[in-house]
Amino acid sequence: HLDAATGAAQIRGGPEVPAATVERLACDARVQVLLDDRARNRLYLGRSRRLASPAQIAALTSRDGARCQFPGCAHVRHLHAHHLVPWWVGGRTDVDNLILVCSYHHGVIHDHGYRVHRLGDRWQFLRPDGSAVPAVGPVLSGRAERLVEMHARAGLRIEAATLTPNWFGERLDPEPILDALLPRRPRARAAA
Repeated sequence: HLDAATGAAQIRGGPEVPAATVERLACDARVQVLLDDRARNRLYLGRSRRLASPAQIAALTSRDGARCQFPGCAHVRHLHAHHLVPWWVGGRTDVDNLILVCSYHHGVIHDHGYRVHRLGDRWQFLRPDGSAVPAVGPVLSGRAERLVEMHARAGLRIEAATLTPNWFGERLDPEPILDALLPRRPRARAAA
């Protein structure tokens, strides 16, 4: 085990090993890099596990802003860790090979031929024909009240009758639409 922060090498459960010995052993050996977070959770699992660990999910949540990375999607619930290089073709369960996507877009990627690639510090999503899914502006997040306030400032008046569909004449319930457009953030727990 090599601690990247201190440079100290150690045989698992044993003594520290001099750096020269580690270099000599690594010269002829199969080396497996195991990167731990500060709590000693493994972030790079290679091929030892197919599903992301809780520590990896936490790292992905931090890196990906706790939301689906598909352009224009603001879902913050039902997120999946998707392998960029699929597990079944040799992809590794490493943070570098994972991206957070919602359950819907995970299905779009797998069932409809969409692909995703990492380009430096951003993602590129490709349609089945190879064309890029265009990036969009910042995703709105918040509560429906913010949207109502924003429309009021803009002089827009949105009422129940504003969203009356014309297919069978029934009224449209705006709550599910607003829930999809403006995902809810986790509420802070009350002090016990």
